[in-house]
Amino acid sequence: MNNIKVWLIGGAPGVGKTTLGRQLADQLGAASLSIDDLMVAARAITTPVSHPGLHVMQGRSYVEYFTNNTVKQLVTDANAQHEATWPAVEKVIRNHASWGSPIVIDGWAMRPRWVSALNLSNVASFWLVAPPSVFEERERRNIDFIRESPDPERMLQNFLARSLWYNELIREHVTELQMNLLEQSGAITAKELSQRVVNCAGT
Repeated sequence: MNNIKVWLIGGAPGVGKTTLGRQLADQLGAASLSIDDLMVAARAITTPVSHPGLHVMQGRSYVEYFTNNTVKQLVTDANAQHEATWPAVEKVIRNHASWGSPIVIDGWAMRPRWVSALNLSNVASFWLVAPPSVFEERERRNIDFIRESPDPERMLQNFLARSLWYNELIREHVTELQMNLLEQSGAITAKELSQRVVNCAGT
């Protein structure tokens, strides 16, 4: 077995990161952590004044936030949120890489360039991307997420636009850095993707 202690799964919202992360953790017998949970914890002990990037929604509901904002604002907020979250994510990665137990961390608040700059030989990252049709199909099935909006289609399109922006950013940067890119066609199971990760890492 190789010496990988930290497995990172990145990608846009809705692409299947958490499902893959849990499957991979189960296969490896490792711990599993979603960056979304780190963000919830960080917001609980910070304020919009102390850490504005962690509080971009400013107490608004998801419905209000995605229905009423422009795509440009959603992208601006995502960048601020990622930059504010990354120091905590980096600390967790470094701790597990140096002395902690093996862990699989999934989430979208990490960027290929930031991960590459860690330069840690026992950290492996895999970046999940998909065609636009996969994102739209999945979100249209997520009825509970959009049905409460006064304009469900606007909310859906705003959410999709942000996801697709990040999906292409990931694809571009991972290709540039020659990192591990995982293509989700919509027909590949989490178990199959997990096995691809393991095979790629030589575990």
